[in-house]
Amino acid sequence: MDLVRITTPLSWLLSLVAFFSLLVSTKENFLFAVLFCFRYIRLIVHVLSFYCVYKPTPLPVNPTLKPSDCTIIIPTIDPENAGFLECIRTVLQNQPGAIIIVTVGNAKVKLVKKVVKPFRRSWPSTTISVTQTDVANKRRQVCHALPQVKTAITVLVDDHVYWPSLDFLKTICAPFEDSKVGGLGTNKVVRRTGSGWGMNSIFNFLACVYLERHNFELAATNAIDGGVFVLSGRTSAHRTCILQDPDFLGGFANEYFFFGKLGPINPDDDNFITRWEVKKGWRIKIQYCEDATIETELGSPGKYMSQCLRWVRTTWRSNSCSLFTDRTVWYAQPWCTYSVYISSFFNFALFYDAALFYTLRRTTFGGTWTPTLVMATWVFASKMVKLIPHFRRCPADLMLIPAYILFAYIHSFYKLYALFTFYNVAWSGRNLAAVDADAQIDGSSSDDSDQDEENNDGIEAGDFSGKHCT
Repeated sequence: MDLVRITTPLSWLLSLVAFFSLLVSTKENFLFAVLFCFRYIRLIVHVLSFYCVYKPTPLPVNPTLKPSDCTIIIPTIDPENAGFLECIRTVLQNQPGAIIIVTVGNAKVKLVKKVVKPFRRSWPSTTISVTQTDVANKRRQVCHALPQVKTAITVLVDDHVYWPSLDFLKTICAPFEDSKVGGLGTNKVVRRTGSGWGMNSIFNFLACVYLERHNFELAATNAIDGGVFVLSGRTSAHRTCILQDPDFLGGFANEYFFFGKLGPINPDDDNFITRWEVKKGWRIKIQYCEDATIETELGSPGKYMSQCLRWVRTTWRSNSCSLFTDRTVWYAQPWCTYSVYISSFFNFALFYDAALFYTLRRTTFGGTWTPTLVMATWVFASKMVKLIPHFRRCPADLMLIPAYILFAYIHSFYKLYALFTFYNVAWSGRNLAAVDADAQIDGSSSDDSDQDEENNDGIEAGDFSGKHCT
């Protein structure tokens, strides 16, 4: 028995040594090993982290922060959208202290006031303010509202996002009981609005799995070293003192990139906030759980591809900034630096998979079809493991796996095109120029607000004086 106890670990060790010796025995073997390990070590670690390590912050027994300590900022340029009504209703059901809606132009202000009037009667405990800017620019709309915030926590919400849980605000407040936490991200789910092989269904499915992959990566990296590549602007929570810092407001409203030569940027707003909080030494948390879930509608065939292009351009710009301009992530989030920021530069599925199979066939152990089939099975499984939560919710979508794999390979060309057009900062998917033109026609004024309908005791809109966190 003692001999078995000794020889079994020894045999494993010898087998491991022999395996690594094989990998480095030729330069072809070594090249394949480098490509394989660079991609799949992070995947294996992330799978273990996501399924075995990550835990959301539990609700405290005696919380010091409550929903009434939250102000919700909702920028909108489309208040007539039916989703806007549902957005406001689900937010109000969580009973925040205040909601500030920022739109563009006098005409849209009147529409928003008409929309919120019945909500004010139904939820009198929540102060609902409506204000405006003269340009359709999400960053400037947020900056316009921030000085009005009086609560400890500010929650930034897109106008087409919905909170299914009545405990949403309670759940996202929980991590802020730690005074070192500055920002928080949520669990994001795209509403499944179709089925089958129609174009609407396929693009909606692609949008669903896009956010599912985000959820996986964010929860996994956050559990390892606290790293988060972005707190999605669909819904994110922050300490108000961070966002009211005059330095933040100035940088946020006037961000330039490529050595300060290009800008100011309208998109990438959530990436800027995330980088700012990392640079300032704040901890960031992800609440990946049912009560911290937001729902959104995404995947319109006419818009999704242009949105993908905008998102990929953002990735090129923001990740480069994190690595080479801010540089804080190198020591604050070492694992995330490798697994997300650096890896994103090489994450071209079509080209990387082709390189893996090509180098495998040239190794001393990959000359037959058996290793190729094993590798193909591994690659397929690696593409599916992040999507398990979605397929649990929507098992009928399993038949759309071929569409997902095809899109993943086509996306490689989109990513390459985005690299060569990274300077394009247009907000793809929305016609902001038309909104600006309408605002100019109706004679909007950036200082107008709804003081005639609602007493607003916050800081005057447009006053960018802020508060520093202590």
